[in-house]
Amino acid sequence: MTWIRCSGLGFIAALYVLAGRWGFHRLANADPEPDPFLELRLWIVLASVVLATLGLLHRAHRAARPGESRPDTRLAMALLLFLGYLCTSALWAPDAEFALGKLYDLALVGVMSVGFGLAALRQPAMRVLDAFWGVVLLATGLLALTGVSQLLGGGGGARLAVLGGGPNIFARLMGLFALGALYFWRRQGQTWLWVPMAAAGVLLALLTGSRGGTAAILAGVLTFLVVGRIPLRQLALLSVLATAAVLVVITFTPLGKALSRSMEERFLRLTLNYEGGSDTESKVYLSGRESLYAAAYELGLDNPVAGAGLAAFPALGLGVYPHNLFLEVFCEGGALGLALLGWTLLAFLRSAWRGRHRIDGATVGAVVLVLLGSQSSGDLYDTRALFLLMVMSSCTLATRTAFVPSRPIVHPAVHGATT
Repeated sequence: MTWIRCSGLGFIAALYVLAGRWGFHRLANADPEPDPFLELRLWIVLASVVLATLGLLHRAHRAARPGESRPDTRLAMALLLFLGYLCTSALWAPDAEFALGKLYDLALVGVMSVGFGLAALRQPAMRVLDAFWGVVLLATGLLALTGVSQLLGGGGGARLAVLGGGPNIFARLMGLFALGALYFWRRQGQTWLWVPMAAAGVLLALLTGSRGGTAAILAGVLTFLVVGRIPLRQLALLSVLATAAVLVVITFTPLGKALSRSMEERFLRLTLNYEGGSDTESKVYLSGRESLYAAAYELGLDNPVAGAGLAAFPALGLGVYPHNLFLEVFCEGGALGLALLGWTLLAFLRSAWRGRHRIDGATVGAVVLVLLGSQSSGDLYDTRALFLLMVMSSCTLATRTAFVPSRPIVHPAVHGATT
């Protein structure tokens, strides 16, 4: 029964991270109106509620044992206050229809993130992580094969993406693929298998041409190496194998040409040699995000304390979203929203620091990956994995401390009377 619950929990969490807003209505030939009841994410969250109920029943039934998950109440409280405040900001939102749609998104994020912590109660921590990363690795691996097939079928001239998603999202998925491979390398060894897979994930991220996504992946892998305290000898072997795997792919496969084109166009010309509309001035090409950033910042300055209200950015015609997590929170939730978001991140950092000798490096690396990626791509719901991964890391971390039952205190007088 434990194996089934852990596998189900890991599967639901991984599907929640990967599914996004995909719905069964997209299978229709026409372009139907979105139906919340046909969206996969709703049923995923409802399944997590069922598992959370079982977790609470487990908690009421018996005490915690060594190696089992326990909730991080500080992080859960900070997260609920942050999301709750943003939901409350719908009261002063400029457009009720826009606010209602985003309110639904935030409700799903809160229920899923906190529900995961409750569902994992009294479950073996490592089994939960094994199930989650196993499903993530399998799913992202299939997406990687699909993306490469499409890229090669199109002649290698387009940016790498899959299933209608953008290159930035695909880069983030490849980052999870790389971290999943590193997770199992740390758990099982088999360097010859997992390290080339991790290198392939980074290589595929480069093929997307997503500069923000690639930087986020590199930061996530670096976090894994630091948090996991990888010895220098293993690190050297890791570097050699990863470099060899990349060189083989570049030299002996058609991906080499596509990678060279991506590096020259996206990473060199648009980053270092982009002409910013002037013969004498060069700047980094930001795909128009600089105007979104400026608009969000100005909107936040106009409403500095409480923000302009939930979904104010699209409601006022400034864009779909600012493409930056902190600017989105600032312009719609003001300084109060930023403070609550900062409190949530500090609660996670506090938990990670206290358990720094036992924490899982791949999960923390994924937190860094999503957090940095959210500064250049996606909206609040697109960063849902950030909050789920923080809860996952904290609740599974707490279980690795050996549980020592407290000894009863015997009063001297009582002790003397009994002897």
